[in-house]
Amino acid sequence: MGEKACKKMITRFHPYHGENIILMEDNTVAYRKTSFAKAVTFSEKPLLPREIFLLEIEKYESGWSGHMRLGLTLGDPSTTGAHGVPNYAMPDLTNMGRSWIYAITKTQNHAVQLQCRGMNDLENGGEPERLISGSAHSVRTSRGTIPKSLLQPTVTNNSQDILPTDVGSRIGVVYIPVQNDNAEMHFIINGKDQGACFRDIPYKKGPLHAVVDVYGTTKQVRIIQLYGGKWY
Repeated sequence: MGEKACKKMITRFHPYHGENIILMEDNTVAYRKTSFAKAVTFSEKPLLPREIFLLEIEKYESGWSGHMRLGLTLGDPSTTGAHGVPNYAMPDLTNMGRSWIYAITKTQNHAVQLQCRGMNDLENGGEPERLISGSAHSVRTSRGTIPKSLLQPTVTNNSQDILPTDVGSRIGVVYIPVQNDNAEMHFIINGKDQGACFRDIPYKKGPLHAVVDVYGTTKQVRIIQLYGGKWY
């Protein structure tokens, strides 16, 4: 028998978000209407272990510094902060604790050697567990098996040279349980698992929602629906 199909599910943004965010298309697209900040958003529902939350950058706005920030937060987004959504995911939300967020950069694939793998892995010659590895055409997640091609950009011109911050780039976040009831957070950048960027996330202490800050030059992002089709 073939692999079990993914259970139908639509992934959306949470209705609680920064004041400069406009949600469109059934809350699956987040657009920053002005400025470069006040654009923190969350996933509508908490993520399961090994569930990929995937975004595609759809619009870019020049004239700003920095790019999208992405990560996880522990707890209910609607109760984050007594005075509303923080203006920035970094440092505002991270300074509140219980959040693990990373700035996406143009050189992400290079920086991962020092930051996502971690110095201990480099020194010991170790290799972190990866959700995506080898040449398989599909990826098993907690919500079913999906084609690996969905994690890759769909642009046709020089798709292998696309930068993580470019329009068309697909960036995902996922957490993988490890020992001692903790988890590691991984980024998936244009189909490649970057390894563990944060460790010791106490994922059993509460729900983990994805955090997306549509910051700086990143103007609009869309959630890629990995679990709304039938993949075998």
